[in-house]
Amino acid sequence: MLHHALPFGLLLVSMGLLACSSTAKPAVVYASSGKVLRVYDLDAARGELTLKQTLPELENDVHYVAVHPSRKYLYVSCSEIPPPKDRPFVNAIHAFAIDGKTGTLASLGPTYASPLSRAIHVSVDRSGHYLLMAHNFAESASVLRLNDDGSLGSPVQQPEERQHLGFLAHQIRVDPSNRWAFVPVRGNETSLGHMAIFDFRDGVLQKRTLLDYPSGLGPRHLDFHPTKPWVYVAMENGNRLITYEHHEGVLTQRFDTTTLANPDAASPGQGAAAIHVHPSGQWVYVSNRDTTPADPGENSVAVFAIDAATGEPKLVQSIDSHGISPRTMTLDPSGHVLIVANQSKGPGGIEPNLSVFRIGADGKLTYVRTYPQSSGDTWWIGAVSLP
Repeated sequence: MLHHALPFGLLLVSMGLLACSSTAKPAVVYASSGKVLRVYDLDAARGELTLKQTLPELENDVHYVAVHPSRKYLYVSCSEIPPPKDRPFVNAIHAFAIDGKTGTLASLGPTYASPLSRAIHVSVDRSGHYLLMAHNFAESASVLRLNDDGSLGSPVQQPEERQHLGFLAHQIRVDPSNRWAFVPVRGNETSLGHMAIFDFRDGVLQKRTLLDYPSGLGPRHLDFHPTKPWVYVAMENGNRLITYEHHEGVLTQRFDTTTLANPDAASPGQGAAAIHVHPSGQWVYVSNRDTTPADPGENSVAVFAIDAATGEPKLVQSIDSHGISPRTMTLDPSGHVLIVANQSKGPGGIEPNLSVFRIGADGKLTYVRTYPQSSGDTWWIGAVSLP
């Protein structure tokens, strides 16, 4: 069942077809599989991906990708995993230009190797002037200038070269005002999780505060509501979705919700992973993954309806991800399709894959089809509308 699409006519009947706008801009999907980055055309109306470009293999696995707000450039973080024990391991940031008509990629300028090693997450600030990097092994964050042509510039000197944020700095995002940068730090069995909040000005990260979490809770990724001061944080450790109200670098907790369909039956390898707020602000999607593929627990996408008055997320659906360990996922720019990157192989010959879901008028998901990925773990996926 994993590799078969739901017949399209049956799909339309089963979900009452949320039609895609005929005025929506064309979109492409970028997805990594091992050392390979692929470009797909996306037919949002049918939930279909058509491969149009496969880049030559990069030197190491593609771990995360960031798209410039102009949608003209794309930045790729690569590094060795697992890291070698007898030498510093190789890492690099690559810049690519996006063809405005086709979405295909062309190499743009030299690469950059950070002295802080692997960047597990990268993002571009809202001005498009800076690339922000979260370094999990160095327990730090850093910033790289971006040139006017989109190529990589010089590092921005920070007040602290290493912030010693703790294990495991997993993401770095600026808020909609572009004034505050947030770094979720997951923690593990021996160290507590944190949320590091930085004052962000002219590429400089000035540490403002560390929000500590109790043992058993650790944040992985967050996302922002498009119009309200609400921040949604996926807690990898603890399988929770925590809702905050944000004001001037201060987070005030409002709600704490499980991400699991059956939290009492959670396996030891269970954790929350990716999180995306729908462009409409009506729903938030969180992936649950199990990192023990020999005996997998819940690999799913949890769908939450957002209360428009309070921001409270209420679980309305939990749907199988149709793969193992859904590490990342993306919403297409029109808001009609969600695509999950199921990272790992699993029992019964399950391959890493991209699984496509249609988003209904009520925010719930309907499975459409799966695209197996044969060149390695699927670390990242992102959908982009063409300029």
